[in-house]
Amino acid sequence: MTRIDTLTPIKQLEQLKIGDVISDTSGTSGAIKTIEVLKHKTSLTYYFRIKSGKLILAIR
Repeated sequence: MTRIDTLTPIKQLEQLKIGDVISDTSGTSGAIKTIEVLKHKTSLTYYFRIKSGKLILAIR
């Protein structure tokens, strides 16, 4: 299980794939169903949809 928080490096976020189990600081956890990465001028936004239907968001 990979824990996603404000200190998770981009390299580790890039290595996650569908089926990996992740959790966040609020206690949401589960296997990744879909991954979407939006690239902005100064940041990256990672959207991890888990199988329960919840969304884990990471902004770098």
